[in-house]
Amino acid sequence: MKGKNTCLWLAALTCLAILGGCSGTATENTELKSRVKSLENTLETTRNERDLLRKDVARFEASLAQTESKLADTSNARNQLQAQVTSLTESRRDLTAKVDSLTEARVQLQTRVDELGAARTELQTRVEDLTRSRNELQGMVENLVDARGIIEKQVASLTKARDAARQDALTAQAKMAQLNKQLSAQTEQMTALQEQVVSIRSVLEQLQEKLQ
Repeated sequence: MKGKNTCLWLAALTCLAILGGCSGTATENTELKSRVKSLENTLETTRNERDLLRKDVARFEASLAQTESKLADTSNARNQLQAQVTSLTESRRDLTAKVDSLTEARVQLQTRVDELGAARTELQTRVEDLTRSRNELQGMVENLVDARGIIEKQVASLTKARDAARQDALTAQAKMAQLNKQLSAQTEQMTALQEQVVSIRSVLEQLQEKLQ
């Protein structure tokens, strides 16, 4: 539209100049010159508006490129956070499996302790019944007591390991929650950037239509 208007103004100026040079009184010539001057001013104003529109288009194009770059960076950051969340989820499953395994081992050890306790009771009864073999049975009882101490230490060690595994699981859950929060924030930022891109494109299309 601006290009067509410019051509029309130029044609009008040419016609007025021809008419002014060919015929007419001094008053008509003065009026024609005034019109030519007005047309020249209007043409200059139109050219200035066209230049401003071109600058606006260039500025919006640069802003669009910058926004699209930020959008790409945000998408990459979101993908990295999603990968970390997936890794932490797998680690949590592994820790849960280890906790279950340790719990099962503790139950088995407790069963063995109970069995040894029952055996000790039985041996104590035998000690009472068999006075002549008391020394030998006492030695066996001491051996069983030592074995029970070792097993109790093993139970304590496994309990400590289980508690540590549970603590690791809680830490992993907290970290996963934090990463989910960061992922949500990045998603909101990416949505805002996408809306900016749509808005800038709309403005750019309107400016391009005005330049046509």
